[in-house]
Amino acid sequence: LILCSQNLSGINLSGISPSSISLGPSTLFRHTRLSQRLAKFQIPRPIKHQSQRFSIFALACFVAATLSGCANSLETCARTELKLTWAEPAELQATVTILSSDEFEGRKTQTQGAAKSRDYIKQQFESLNLQPWGADFIVPFEYQTFFTQETGANVVATAMATEPTNRWRIIVAHYDHLGMSGSKIYHGADDNASGVAAMLAIAKHWQQQFALQPNTLPKVNLMFVATDAEEPGLYGSIALVEQLKTRLPEATFELMINLDMVSHPGRPYGIYLEGSRNFTQFNQFKSLLNQQNRLCIKLTHTKPVGRSIQSTDW
Repeated sequence: LILCSQNLSGINLSGISPSSISLGPSTLFRHTRLSQRLAKFQIPRPIKHQSQRFSIFALACFVAATLSGCANSLETCARTELKLTWAEPAELQATVTILSSDEFEGRKTQTQGAAKSRDYIKQQFESLNLQPWGADFIVPFEYQTFFTQETGANVVATAMATEPTNRWRIIVAHYDHLGMSGSKIYHGADDNASGVAAMLAIAKHWQQQFALQPNTLPKVNLMFVATDAEEPGLYGSIALVEQLKTRLPEATFELMINLDMVSHPGRPYGIYLEGSRNFTQFNQFKSLLNQQNRLCIKLTHTKPVGRSIQSTDW
C-alpha cells in the first residue's frame, strides 16, 4: 500500500514495490529487488487450503475499507475472527485458477500467455463497465534491458467520479510471472494472479456501490492497473509513472495500493504493509481498517524474508 497526497511532479521515481502491500508518502516508488526465489513462490492449482484463501478475502475487505472508511474496532490476528463483508470467495479463486492455468503458460512478458492474460483482464474490466484510459484498455510501453529494446503492455481501466475532479486513487497488481523453463511452467498463482484477483474484486465492489449509492462514495477518480514486466525489473510500473506525469500533470494522487503475493498468509493471519517508516499517520487510523473484517495488519515482514526487504525505504 502506498499512500500519498502530493503531485507526481515533485517525486523521485523508480518503480513500484513487488511484495505484499507497500506504502510511503514521501517517495512514491522506490525499490530494491527481492531474491529470485521469492518470485518463484507458488500455490497449488486449484487452491486447496482455506488458509491460502483467507488472505485474499481479507485483503479485499481491507482495501474496500481503506477506500471508503469504517468505524473503530479492536483488531485481531485470529483466523477464526476474520469476517467477509462483500468479497466472493468463488470469484476470487476462479480468477486465480484461470490466470495460473497451463493455458497461460506462466504469463511471461512478451509471450502468448501474457497476451492471453491481457485479454482476460480487459474482458473483466469491460464486464464491470469500467472505462479505458484513452483509446483502449491495453496501454503499450517500451523499456530497455542491457542492450535490447523491449516492449510490454499494461492494462488500465478508470472509474470516474460523478463530478470532475483531479483527485485520483490507484490500485495496481502486476499480471506477469516467470513463464516456462523447458516443459516446467511457473504458474504464479500467488505471484501474482492473487493480486489481480483482489484488484478485480475491489473494482467490482466499487462499481456495485457506485450504481446503488453513488453519493456515499468519495468524490474521486479510480484507476485500476494490471502492470506488465514486473519480474524483469518493474518496467510496467515505471512506464505507468511516466505516463501519469505526462497525461495527468494536474492530478493529486491521494492513494496508491500495490497488491502482490496476497494469497499465502503467514501466522498469525493478517496482511503486511511495507514502507510504514515514511507514513507517520498510519497509527491514527489503523483501527479504522479493522472494524468490518477483524483483520490483523502488520507493518513489516519477519526476518526470514531477507535483509533486502528489511532495509528498503519504500
